[in-house]
Amino acid sequence: MEHEEQAEKLQRELERLDEHSDEVGEDIDGARREWEAKEDDPMVPGAQPDPGDEEESVPGVAADEETLSEEGGP
Repeated sequence: MEHEEQAEKLQRELERLDEHSDEVGEDIDGARREWEAKEDDPMVPGAQPDPGDEEESVPGVAADEETLSEEGGP
């Protein structure tokens, strides 16, 4: 009988953890949607990257190749 009680207890714990996991996933999805909305809103300070912070890239050149050429490497 002890094994059955322990199995039931573990089953209840599993169900509780599954429910909590679902709630956390929903919180993450909500936070992601909220952040994406803020990124699209120019009235939200700090949500968009500063224009000077974006790396300039040369068309047809990979970022690591660009870094090497700036450092004088091959």
